Amino acid sequence: MKVQGNLVVYEQPSERITYKPTDNASGTVKPLFLVMHYTAGISLDSAVSWFLNPEAKASAHFVVDRDGGIVQMVELDKRAWHAGQSVWGSLQGLNQFSIGIELVNAGKLAKRADGAWVNWSNAVIQNDDVLEAIHKNEKTVAGWQMYPGAQIEAAIQLGVALHKVLQFQDVLGHDDIAPGRKTDPGPAFNMNHFRSAVLGR
Repeated sequence: MKVQGNLVVYEQPSERITYKPTDNASGTVKPLFLVMHYTAGISLDSAVSWFLNPEAKASAHFVVDRDGGIVQMVELDKRAWHAGQSVWGSLQGLNQFSIGIELVNAGKLAKRADGAWVNWSNAVIQNDDVLEAIHKNEKTVAGWQMYPGAQIEAAIQLGVALHKVLQFQDVLGHDDIAPGRKTDPGPAFNMNHFRSAVLGR
């Protein structure tokens, strides 16, 4: 995949990228950082529908499905609404300084009395798809849905294509810029590996 103007387009037939523009965006962006998120949901369609909904008051530049499919929702010169109240160093309001990628992932899970792992909407996540771990900003063990290889590979390829053009200073998690408020992408996401792959370190 490659950046063409303000859109990412595919170079090979195996790359599945579609464009579904949302009005949930405003102003321009100075993309110093790439910020990674999870959707906290279980499907691409639900995430895209939410970001298309004006009532959501939320969006991201990209949503990456669990099978590696990618939907771009905001052009690269526009400010998506993904970071919210956020701080990194001397910068406040990271929406204006970053590109946001959402990964379809149920995120933080709780264990029900019957032993099933569920997300905030009570969607059940199979046990073999759950990592039990302590978030770096928390003190207790929780369940976290794991990220499939196809999704991570697609996100890395997307990040590399973006970095080639935008030259990010760093790759961050939502939990880095809004600690205590946000937990995504969480301990199931190997940020060190992802950052190194995208930035070529």
